[in-house]
Order: sequence, then C-alpha cells, then structure tokens
Amino acid sequence: MNKFILEPTDENLERLKRSEAGKVYWHTKDFFWFDPAIENELATLLETYMDVVMESEEDDDKVDRRLVIVIGRMLVELARKVGTSAQDCRNQFDNFIAVIWTPICIWHKDESGKIRYSLKSKL
Repeated sequence: MNKFILEPTDENLERLKRSEAGKVYWHTKDFFWFDPAIENELATLLETYMDVVMESEEDDDKVDRRLVIVIGRMLVELARKVGTSAQDCRNQFDNFIAVIWTPICIWHKDESGKIRYSLKSKL
C-alpha cells in the first residue's frame, strides 16, 4: 500500500474537486503526494531514467535490467539520505512522475460502486 496516496473518500473528492467548462476534475498532486523537500532528487531520478532509455541501443530487456540497477541504487541512496525506506522513495518517485506527466485526475464510480481513476495530461 502506498501511504503517499490520499484516499478518494466522498469528503475528499468533494473538497478537492474543480471544474472548468462544465467538466469536473481533480489535480493529480492532491491525491498522489511526494515530499517537496526531495523534489530535486526526484527530478534527477527522472532525468537519469530518461537518459538511460533514450541513450540505449540495447533491446528492451537489457534496458529494463539496467534501469532496475541504476534507479534502484539511486533510490536506496536517497532513502538513506532522508532516513526513510527505499520503497517509500519509490512510491514518491511514482507519484512525482504521475504529477508531472498527468496533472489531471478523473475519479468515477464503476457499476459495482468502486471508485476508480484515470490520469490525463489535459482535459
């Protein structure tokens, strides 16, 4: 469980909802948190991730293995620096990416009443 995700309760959805041109939406950053104190380090992780992906001429499996090693090592170093677990840093990194690439969040209830979301880059 990612403790850096705010539960989409009816109260939270109502409190944080926004609307524009008749469309209801939420900001991804309101539900998917990361510590602003480590934002620069998370940005560096993203840059490194993109560098590895874009510079590599290897097949996808080799790139994936290289990413696991490089990013994993950086996450462990960051966790030690800030005094938290590598998994917490990984969850915050995932949230940071979601906020950067998909700043709009659309919440909806499915037929069974379960709340689901989709992330979008624009309305």
